Amino acid sequence: MKNYRLFFAINLIAVVFTSCKNGDEEPVNNQTHILGHRGSGVSNQSNFQENTYESVLNAFDKLDGAEVDIQCSKNGTLWLFHNADLPENSQGLLCLPQSTDNQIHQLNTENPAFTITNLEEIFLLMMEMENRPFLSLDIKGYFNNGCFENTEQLHAYFDMMADGLNKLLAKYPLHKQIMIETDYQYFLDLIVNQQPDVETYLLGYNDFEKRIQIALEKAYDGISFNVKDEDLSKNDIKKAHDNRLKVQLWTVYSEDDFEKVMQWSPDFVQTGSVELGEQFIDYQDSQRRN
Repeated sequence: MKNYRLFFAINLIAVVFTSCKNGDEEPVNNQTHILGHRGSGVSNQSNFQENTYESVLNAFDKLDGAEVDIQCSKNGTLWLFHNADLPENSQGLLCLPQSTDNQIHQLNTENPAFTITNLEEIFLLMMEMENRPFLSLDIKGYFNNGCFENTEQLHAYFDMMADGLNKLLAKYPLHKQIMIETDYQYFLDLIVNQQPDVETYLLGYNDFEKRIQIALEKAYDGISFNVKDEDLSKNDIKKAHDNRLKVQLWTVYSEDDFEKVMQWSPDFVQTGSVELGEQFIDYQDSQRRN
């Protein structure tokens, strides 16, 4: 890896703007936080299965935190899982929201390739850490046609998921470390009203300008955005910061992408390469010490 290119790019980082809910000015933030995408990432370099306890623990150990995908069982339990489909199983389960906790445990037993982690395990881990990491929860709502018949059912699912998150946060006061990201505004609105100390990020794949408008109208804290969008630019990030919105960018796998986004000074970068993220963090630390 050409480290000199990485170091040169970091030297070009400008001031990072920060945001707050009440609109007051905050001190300048001179650090971009690095999160492991789906824990320790899904690149060929990762030795960890995505969205598992071990994967998240590795990201917590080496980076500033992790991003994980969240779904909810019929019991209201929050689980780390990305896919719309469950693996083939003898119970005929199509998706995780259609399943009870007992069925999920049974599936975990009968399928060695299926490993699933309860979100409460991650919260407990964070509470035990002296330097608590960040955790961004990507709320999933796309499932099989047989999972939810209509939007009303999906909204009831999100109500139950928000209730489950509320219970966890009452038990584990991690409000300042937890972020919620999704393109489902219904769920973000629930969090804004029920957990005002938890940051909310409107997720988007394109049209950053539109995401800014919606985030401002809805009083969200920021935008979580696709770094591969060809129209995304440094000026977009600056405009978000000028409007006191934070920015998460995903997903960075290569040195070239890191060189680009480091010049934009986002608040968070999700990476699929823990090794590359470590280099960025180490260099930022060395610059602050100097």
